[in-house]
Amino acid sequence: MIAMERNMSTRITKWLMIMLLAAGVSVAAAAVDDPHWNKGTCRACHLDAKPVAGNIVLRETDAEAQCAACHAGSGGARKCRHLSGFPVDLQDIGTEFQASLKDGRLVCSTCHDITYQCMHPTKPYSFMNPGFLRARKSPATGEHCFQCHDKAGYEKLNPHTGSVADPPAPTCQLCHTIIPETSATGRVIVDFNMEHDLNDACRGCHVVAPHPQSMTSMNSAGSWDHLVAPSAEVLQSMRESEAETGVILPLSPLNGEVFCATCHNPHDFKVGGGHGSEGPGMKNRLRMNEICQACHDK
Repeated sequence: MIAMERNMSTRITKWLMIMLLAAGVSVAAAAVDDPHWNKGTCRACHLDAKPVAGNIVLRETDAEAQCAACHAGSGGARKCRHLSGFPVDLQDIGTEFQASLKDGRLVCSTCHDITYQCMHPTKPYSFMNPGFLRARKSPATGEHCFQCHDKAGYEKLNPHTGSVADPPAPTCQLCHTIIPETSATGRVIVDFNMEHDLNDACRGCHVVAPHPQSMTSMNSAGSWDHLVAPSAEVLQSMRESEAETGVILPLSPLNGEVFCATCHNPHDFKVGGGHGSEGPGMKNRLRMNEICQACHDK
């Protein structure tokens, strides 16, 4: 039933995009979801719905203008944290990136291999290299930056360090647009840097493979079906577990889906347990022991 509903949703989405194109509305403006890692949204960037070698005409004048259409100004997508379009000395750039400069200037495609997501369009690759970084050598995303920058000049920030009574407020904005606070009525005021997928907050530092393997449904296309909106039955199990244990199992406020923080507590500042978990010694900041049984029957 879930697969049938998903296929129906995909057909409706494609039909809607075709109708919008016929009406003269750009796919980039009409796309509800992030077009990256999505084989059905090629026309967000390309004129052809299935671009192939020799026919990869972009909607904009070049790759940089195509990125800027969404990631700059009023494009709506998250802005890149790195300045683009400035001249650099080849001695300051890793050898793997030098051929990707444009007229001696650092541009989007210097660091991001845009074609990577097209050549490897399945979910497992999107978790191994979510930002399709060029010449990525380490599972740690931050290590990629040190191919050009002096590592000794930067101090590693860990948003999970600190203690329950003294959360690391300066690192809150690695994930949040503002430092979260509690209103007079007890409502938590919080906003996120991630506009489409809260899992990006975790994938920015962690390389995440589909897991847990026993609960992962891998179809022939290699997609990962675990991070979805829970069914009514699963949702009821989650709420019953919350009432029994007192441990909150949040869903994404953006789309109501299971996301990384449903099972892992990013605010568990004490290493090995504490705030928001069942007790000390919780591996990987899991919110409780036997976390799978919070949603699923044994």
